[in-house]
Amino acid sequence: MKRSLTLRALALALVALMAVGAGMAEAQTPKKGGVLRIGNLGEPPSLDPHWGTQTITEVLANHIFEGLYALDEGYQPIPMLAESHTVSRDGLVYTFKLRKGISFHNGKEMTADDVVSSLARWGKRSVYGKSLFAQVVDLKALDKYTVEMKLKEKSGIVLISLAVPNNMAAIYPKEIAEKFPPDQRITEWVGTGPFKLAEWKPDQYIRMVRFDGYKPLAGKQTGYGGAKIVYVDELRWVPVPDVASRAAQVESGDLDLGDDLDANAYERLAKSPNVRAIIAKPYYWLVAVFNKKEGLMTNQKLRQAWQAAIDIEPIMKTVAAGKSRVLPHGLEPGLPGAARLAHEDPGPALERAQQGQGQEAPQEAGYKGEPIRFMTTQEYKWMYDFALVSKQQLEDVGFKIDLQVMDWSTLGQRRVNPKEYDVFTTGIGNAFDPTHHVYLTPTWPGWTTDEEIATINAQLARETDPKKRYALWEQQTKLFYDKVPVIRYGDLFGLRAARKTVMGFSEKTERPRFWGCGWRNSVAAGASVAHPEARRPSRRRGNAGAPSPRSP
Repeated sequence: MKRSLTLRALALALVALMAVGAGMAEAQTPKKGGVLRIGNLGEPPSLDPHWGTQTITEVLANHIFEGLYALDEGYQPIPMLAESHTVSRDGLVYTFKLRKGISFHNGKEMTADDVVSSLARWGKRSVYGKSLFAQVVDLKALDKYTVEMKLKEKSGIVLISLAVPNNMAAIYPKEIAEKFPPDQRITEWVGTGPFKLAEWKPDQYIRMVRFDGYKPLAGKQTGYGGAKIVYVDELRWVPVPDVASRAAQVESGDLDLGDDLDANAYERLAKSPNVRAIIAKPYYWLVAVFNKKEGLMTNQKLRQAWQAAIDIEPIMKTVAAGKSRVLPHGLEPGLPGAARLAHEDPGPALERAQQGQGQEAPQEAGYKGEPIRFMTTQEYKWMYDFALVSKQQLEDVGFKIDLQVMDWSTLGQRRVNPKEYDVFTTGIGNAFDPTHHVYLTPTWPGWTTDEEIATINAQLARETDPKKRYALWEQQTKLFYDKVPVIRYGDLFGLRAARKTVMGFSEKTERPRFWGCGWRNSVAAGASVAHPEARRPSRRRGNAGAPSPRSP
């Protein structure tokens, strides 16, 4: 009898433990349904990922489009639309097997013809595509699910170039890839991603809805790849150009997540009972990009004078509002090998570059006090802040700076026209290969055409030995501080915030992705929103609950 009672008790205990385990699993799985409202800084210049390197385009477009490969948590290429690949013994032929049964948002199955047409377009437009396709001699479909890429020389950049999320090698239906030539932005946004575009109302919102025909990979989400499980019915991207308003609307519940927030808001957000402050790292390193195609800054000595005049530490302290949490010192210790190779601590090289360049350097470079047109934006507040302090420091040594403040979309359009500016602000995110530093190429705004830099870039693309690549990158770093194609200011962590009702948001990626996100089971939160006009967040400038940014 005692034994029977004991076994019965053990059985009941096991059932209880199983129930607890099931409850914990349920608690860790987001509730399905609803609308996730994301506040971003403004309108994207395009949703064509082949077309530009703007982060806002990358973030939005990566929910609609996919490539053959993606980056995992360790920033290594892993298959996405590709099933596998092989490389010939001589390293000159890559053969890609495609996943079968992958549907575009229009219902068409993805085949090798779509991949060939898409990659051909990407290779003519994308900064990364141009670098890779300089080595490609042939790209063709072998059968419905097999693509062959032939190279003219061994390459160290094939898979990493196909996997980078920015200016990505997105796969479109063949008809769309061929309808829109490389010099035109696509306006038919049909991909294979877990969300499809439902509606775009400029200056109001962009709606993406769950793609029910999506086939997620097996396993778990990892980095920008792996299993992309969608819990919400809809993503609604709301442009809120004022950075203080973005934070305030997360606090009020008008937004579920706000991106690119002001470091000054960190303490307030961290103390909020309803909001979680998120430090995004790595994020950006800040740069001023010189127009080297025409105008004043084609003068290398004048660029060196700018570099010598800049005192980086007070600029970065201003940008980070004195918050050590968002102002890292040196490189992030956990940065993986590829990213470490692609970054370099500027200290010694910068000091060498500044030696012998005094306060008279602008005049010694032949500068006669002409206005230097310096474009920036307040939508990324840190850009405006570092431009403003730079202006003050530069004018102290004799430069005359015409600081031109505009919205980010306008800056993105003007920076491709060499007649519009002399310098512009931007941020550079993770470069996953040394050849992926876009500002060292002749095709990205600013137009670096230096022969020595180009020669080393070509050698880096061909070289596969890591030690030899590192030695080449050390040479490139020295050239960087001598030729001064851009000014590197410093590394910055970012700030974003989410309502505590949101769960499943990955903090392990540099840029936000919203597959895997949903609602905690104990709350309905924003999940009750069912129509794009319901509780539409305000785009107002300024907010009583948060400080407004400085006026230019």
